Amino acid sequence: MLDKILAVAIGYLFGNFISAMFVGRYFLHKDPTKYGSGNPGTANMGAVFGKKAGILTCVGDLLKTLLAVGLVYAIYHQHLLVAYTGLGVVLGHCFPVFNHFKGGKAVAVMAMTTVLYDWRAGLATLLIALILTCIMQNLTIPPLVFMLSFSIYELTRSLEAGVVFLIATLIMAYKFRYDIRDFFTGHGKRVDILYTIKKKLGILK
Repeated sequence: MLDKILAVAIGYLFGNFISAMFVGRYFLHKDPTKYGSGNPGTANMGAVFGKKAGILTCVGDLLKTLLAVGLVYAIYHQHLLVAYTGLGVVLGHCFPVFNHFKGGKAVAVMAMTTVLYDWRAGLATLLIALILTCIMQNLTIPPLVFMLSFSIYELTRSLEAGVVFLIATLIMAYKFRYDIRDFFTGHGKRVDILYTIKKKLGILK
């Protein structure tokens, strides 16, 4: 039990490194929480400050998750602790004590965690989320479908791991609560990924 608590604690500590705040402060000299949606995450950084800021933020979130999981695994060599560490990173990312408990939504964090825990299921559910994003032109529902489907699948393989991932899903759903409300009331933001790709490739003028 102690190893699981420590895994969550280590994950939480790493999760407190909010990449968007770092990029905003040291590269843009701006506070990302005061622009756009106010969410210190990849989507808002990319939408407001451009793709480079969004990529840097995403890479930072992926890297901190990888480092946290790598450290815990190096200490305990227990696969199950990947899930607990990921949960800790999610908690730290969503509710960072060093940023007044105002964090992001942990999509990149969970993407990395799921791939590290079960790369086949992680990549498969991420692909489903990408397809849904293209079809729905929405960035709210696909990430939740991704996490919920991954969690349900892992429940069939390990009850404990599945429950841990379901808890992480609930935390993400809480952070997405206003976006979910906007989606179902018809006020959700639309993001046409296919249009953007075609435009970048010069297919559309």
